Amino acid sequence: MPTPETNNPPTPPIVPVVSPVTPVMATRRRRWPLIVGGLFALLIVFSGVGFVTASTLEDHDSFCVACHTIPESTYYNRAYIALDHAEVPITDLATAHYHLSQKDKKTAFACIDCHRGSSNLPDRVAAIALGARDSVTFVTGHEDPTLAKTETREGWLSNVACVGCHTDTLLNVKGLNNHFHTKLPQVVDLLAKGDKITIDSSFTGGAEAAKEWSSPVANAPLVCTSCHLAHTMLPNGMNSFFMDNQLRNAACISCHKVVGKGPQNAADLGS
Repeated sequence: MPTPETNNPPTPPIVPVVSPVTPVMATRRRRWPLIVGGLFALLIVFSGVGFVTASTLEDHDSFCVACHTIPESTYYNRAYIALDHAEVPITDLATAHYHLSQKDKKTAFACIDCHRGSSNLPDRVAAIALGARDSVTFVTGHEDPTLAKTETREGWLSNVACVGCHTDTLLNVKGLNNHFHTKLPQVVDLLAKGDKITIDSSFTGGAEAAKEWSSPVANAPLVCTSCHLAHTMLPNGMNSFFMDNQLRNAACISCHKVVGKGPQNAADLGS
């Protein structure tokens, strides 16, 4: 006779039931980082392509004047008319750069050569950002048609470009005849980078005098364009190194007041 145990079959083990939705949701959660990462990578690629494209286009003056209508189109016309008529006196500094590049058989000059700073990455980014802002200004019709501007928001870029091309001028000691260059605050940065002062053959002073003439005034409120005007037409431009006497004298006095010696009034400098 069977026992109670044999009449009752063994209880099967309990197997947990897993919802089929669970692995699908987990898979979707795992995909989100990949999707976000992919979108971020695409953003970087498109930004890089846009940056390179914009940088390449900015090398061409015709691209610049497509948006920079006034006054830049005037500057553009001045420069290229001067290239075709080399015998005509040059009356503004920007045009002089085009003329001298052609005369000396150097690489053709372009607007961006002055407006991209030193061409390093931070300056290029600043130049591209400036171009983007100027594009918005053009589209919205808020450009300033003033030809001879006395102040610009990104004037530091062109001044950095000046220093990059004219480093030798700022580091060559000639005494009184060149102290307005060797004492500029920009010389501080050049010396910090490892550039060296040179003594011109015309300098007749000794070592101590050369040291005095080559000591920059770090806190002087001066840049290259404090004296040399880039886009202002001056009748005697080339002979005056594109300087307006009143602005030049004011620049001189601002530096002498910082050092506390030398002429303290523009009247002391003459014309």
